[in-house]
Amino acid sequence: MFKVYYKYSACIKVCTDDVSILCDPWFGNSAYDGTWSQYPKIENINNLVGNFDYVFISHIHPDHYSYETLKIIFERFGKKKIIIAEWGNGKVNYLERKIKSDGFGDLLIVKNCIRFGETELNILPNHTGSESDIDSALIISRKGKAILNINDCIYNKLHFENILELKKRLNINFNLFCLGYTGAGSYPQTYYSPIIQKDILIKKANTKKHSFFERYKRAIKTIESKRRLPFAGKYFLQGDHSILNQYRGVADPLEIKAIDKNSIVLDDGGNAFYDLEKDFISSERTKLYNYPQKIKSEKEYSWRQRINFNPSNNLLKRLLISSLKKAHPKSECLSDLFFSIYPYEDFDVLKKIWLVKNPQDERIPLITFNCNKNSDPLDINKKCDIHSHIFIESKALFCVLTGICHWNNFEIGSVFQVRRVPDIYNYEMQSYLNFLSVI
Repeated sequence: MFKVYYKYSACIKVCTDDVSILCDPWFGNSAYDGTWSQYPKIENINNLVGNFDYVFISHIHPDHYSYETLKIIFERFGKKKIIIAEWGNGKVNYLERKIKSDGFGDLLIVKNCIRFGETELNILPNHTGSESDIDSALIISRKGKAILNINDCIYNKLHFENILELKKRLNINFNLFCLGYTGAGSYPQTYYSPIIQKDILIKKANTKKHSFFERYKRAIKTIESKRRLPFAGKYFLQGDHSILNQYRGVADPLEIKAIDKNSIVLDDGGNAFYDLEKDFISSERTKLYNYPQKIKSEKEYSWRQRINFNPSNNLLKRLLISSLKKAHPKSECLSDLFFSIYPYEDFDVLKKIWLVKNPQDERIPLITFNCNKNSDPLDINKKCDIHSHIFIESKALFCVLTGICHWNNFEIGSVFQVRRVPDIYNYEMQSYLNFLSVI
């Protein structure tokens, strides 16, 4: 037996005669500090998942590593060993550190090659050279057949070459290639106003969607496989920010059918599977989702739940200056790139910000800093290449600066608005924020 069951988003269960492995289980409404929800709504997690032997977690993002989900399924099926990538000496294993802090340290298996009878697991960390590296790919093989699961790994020439080299060494064929088909980032929905710049957002969302289609096509051209499972990134913003949903540029996986005739869109419900040995598909979804225009949140966003006071601008500025002392030594920026931070009190203020094309022209930033590693962060008497203006709730800013929440989760959760001049993406600049906290 060698079957792959689709559960939800990036969660699949791989079953062989030797072992069953649940990959990246995320079910619930707490991901990304309560900004993400699921559609269709999952009523019974235990029935969806079913029993299993091991858990594999690809990386630390909360739609892949969900403490809430693991706690629920461990209570139902008993605690299971958790398999994660080993990153090697000198590389911070953020996922290992997080799992240990959550009390699951005694369940960890940090190893890149494991055998269960005739089934072999190989994990390949996606090394890009950045301190922010977190993603890993998984190969599960048995008797020459294999599934390749790259989760959220973006195209990296060296990483793909390592996958192909291992494929050759193991003498296997990829019968199923599981990979992303869409993006879950904050662009463009948080970079333009959903009130007065709808046309721009629609155009850029469509461009984003098709750019991910091109990435998908490049991946399947580089790594051959019999079938493909387009998955991951299946989410919906909830609460106040759900107004941004229609501008995310997130495709329905059924749209992949038009560009990849050998793709599989397994049905919802947790029982649909692909049999690698027989090349058999049990059931596929055939209708596009009809998403609601707005999704109410069952709970308040985490930063509003956790903080019962309004942080003063004076306190926030002191935290920002202290955070810069921690973040700047880790900067990878080699040019003058500025961030300006504008805290606001509540959602009513954000709605006013959305009514202005360039709100940074009407507001005074709490602080502006330079990400250039070779400059003083507070030296802004220069002409910058990119100037990003961040508008964020005061409570959210307090949480992210004190380590209660994380910048990357906020970004993926569309928590803060950005107005970028010029509108150019810089990876090193965005990575700077990941270290902007006092801890």
